[in-house]
Parts: sequence; C-alpha cells; structure tokens
Amino acid sequence: MARFILYARRALDTDPATEDQFAPLRAFCAAAGHEVVAEYADENIDTRAARDPRPYLDRAIFDTLRGAADGIAAVSFDRLARSVGDLEKLLRELSVAGAGLYVADLDLDTRTPAGAAILRAVAAVVTFDKAVRVEALRRGHRKARAKGVKIGAPRMSRSLEDKIAALLKAGVKPDRVRTITHAGKSAIYRIRKDLEAAAALATEEAEA
Repeated sequence: MARFILYARRALDTDPATEDQFAPLRAFCAAAGHEVVAEYADENIDTRAARDPRPYLDRAIFDTLRGAADGIAAVSFDRLARSVGDLEKLLRELSVAGAGLYVADLDLDTRTPAGAAILRAVAAVVTFDKAVRVEALRRGHRKARAKGVKIGAPRMSRSLEDKIAALLKAGVKPDRVRTITHAGKSAIYRIRKDLEAAAALATEEAEA
C-alpha cells in the first residue's frame, strides 16, 4: 500500500471538472489498496497569463519531499506539465523525493517495473527533444551571424558600467540600480561581483 496525493487542474472551461478528474484517481487507489492522503486542485480558468500559477501542485511536491506521501496521481501528463521541459523538472523533483507518479489515461505507475521502464523511455524522449531544440537554436544563430545580425544583448557602455559601479559602492541596492539605470540584472550583479573580487584582492594585498 502507498500514500497518494490526487492532483487536478482546470485552466480552460473545456477542461474536465475537478471531480471528474478525481474520480478515476480515487478508483485506482481503492482498487490497488492505496491511501489517499490529500486532494489538491488548481483552478486557473480566469488567469490570462501563459504560465498560470499552480500553488497546489507545488504543495503536493512539497508534501512528497517531507515524506507525507509516496506519490502523486493525475489523470494525464498535461494536467501536471505545460511542456516536455516542465515534465522533466517534475520527474526530477519526484525522484529526489523518492516518490512515484501515477497517470490515469496511460495507466502508468512509475513505482512498478513496467512504469519505471516507460519513465526511462520518457526521459530519452526529453533528452532527444532538448538536443533537437539546441541544434535548431545554434543553426539559427549561424544563419543570423552570416547575415550580420548580432546575437545577444548589446554591450553596455563603459560610462554606464562606471556609474553602476559607483552606485553600488555608494550602497545603492541592485534592484534600485536596475530601476534607475535600466541596466540588465545580470550585468549589475556581474559588476557587483567584480567589485567584491577587487575589494577582496585589495584586502589580501594590504594584509600581506
């Protein structure tokens, strides 16, 4: 017997009702003698954002990490993930938790040998998909460079770098620096890291 969290999600009016998603999951647990420790559902029908929030999925994963459940059950992969990349992350998190996953429409239980084999096949597809996307991106970059298109963010002027460094030295917080200079977050933190390295080197030389 295992302890399962049942998870449902509705993002569109056309998605199955929460109860319709829970029904086959309850039936699976009852037939297999598993305990249902919680039922979580994310309702995002009114959300227009492309990446709708899923706090209850996060809570379900948290519960598995703290050992309160042995697995998560959902009616299909698309209730759990937005993309192959999302699915990969979810499976990685469950692996760390030592938890399984049950997907009703595939009758897939990753806690069984057959389910584990399918999971390995899914992982292989994820790896293939990632490699294909990276290759396509590199090919696009090569074509763009051949046409004289510059790839990446434009280089920051030396004058702006000096001003950002001066602001940071004056104790202005990075978020505030970003607001008043419109510089990228990564550039600001790179400059701060350079300042910290320079200060550490100066301290070492003074103590030598």
